[in-house]
Order: sequence, then C-alpha cells, then structure tokens
Amino acid sequence: MFNSLKIEFEENEEVIAVIRKHPICLAKPIFVLIFFLVLISFFLKFFLASLAGFIILLVILCILLGYSLSHFLLWYFDIFLVTNQRLIDIDQKGIFRKEISETSLDKIQDVTYEVNGIINTIFGLGSVKVQNAGSKSVIEIQSTRNPRAIQELISSLERVSEQSKEKEMSASELVSYIKKLDKEPLENKNGNSKEEEKE
Repeated sequence: MFNSLKIEFEENEEVIAVIRKHPICLAKPIFVLIFFLVLISFFLKFFLASLAGFIILLVILCILLGYSLSHFLLWYFDIFLVTNQRLIDIDQKGIFRKEISETSLDKIQDVTYEVNGIINTIFGLGSVKVQNAGSKSVIEIQSTRNPRAIQELISSLERVSEQSKEKEMSASELVSYIKKLDKEPLENKNGNSKEEEKE
C-alpha cells in the first residue's frame, strides 16, 4: 500500500498507525447511489424496451459507478501516517492530485483535538491539529475516530522523541510505551484496530 503512495521512508523508520476519516464520510455517495438505483428500478422496463434505452441505462450506471468509486478512492487514500520518526499527512484532493505534508516528532509544538456537533459526539468523531514548531503550519486530521486517543499517541511520541534519539527505539518499543496510557484502540498499519485483530 505504502509503495503505491510513493512515500520514501527513512532508515529504521516504521509505521506505527494509519489513520483515516471515519467511513461515515461515505454516507452521502452511498445514499446517492442507492437513491438512483431505486429510481432506475421504476423505469427499468422503459430502459430495456429499446436499444437506445439500454444504452442510456448503461451510461447512467457507468456515471454512478464512477461517482461512487471516485469518492471511495478519495477516502481510502486520504490518510495520516504516524511513524516512529515523523507524522505524514496525505490529503487526496482528486483522483490524480494529492498534497503531502509532514513534520518530524521533535518539531511538534502542540497537539489538540476537537469534537463538535451532535453527530460527531454520537459517533465519537473529531479533528486533531498538530502545530509545527517554528512555523504557522498546522497538520489537521478531520472526521476521525478516537481523536483523543490520536492526540495522546502523538503527544506520547513527541515526549519520547528525545529519548529515542539517545537510545534507538523500534516501533514495537514505542507502542509498548504508549500502551501504558489507557486509551481507545487505534488503527494499525494494516488498517485494523487492535481489538479487531484479536478477533
């Protein structure tokens, strides 16, 4: 997966967590797809009555498929990587356009999280902002699950970054350290939560 993103990792750099927006962000395109499929079903006899109607049906289905697939790909490749050396934010702006920003752990100045609105509160969604020291740039993760856990993870990594310089720490050692914090599970580098892995 990471090869397809064309990310060059540093020596001894290991991915600790892969964070995506919550799948609820796909609710709108899914609703649109279902709505038009139901609508098409009412006129199915009309579309199948002639060759022209059948061609129109195929065109509509191709448009719906392209619409749904594009939204899924934008969601899937819009990710936030946490490694034992840095944070990498990949914003997928379009099918063929993306923006990548990063900051090393020792340059993190502040990490905050927000949960706004009823829907976000119900589903436990929020945003996490990482302030880069020495600049006004901010890396933001939006509509993600467990924003508090992510904030604690990044803060923990920032606190031990100096220690990791003095004594080289692997990703597993960092995770063991972070486990001392009682927090909710995050997605690992395979995209599954630790609770899901146990199952």
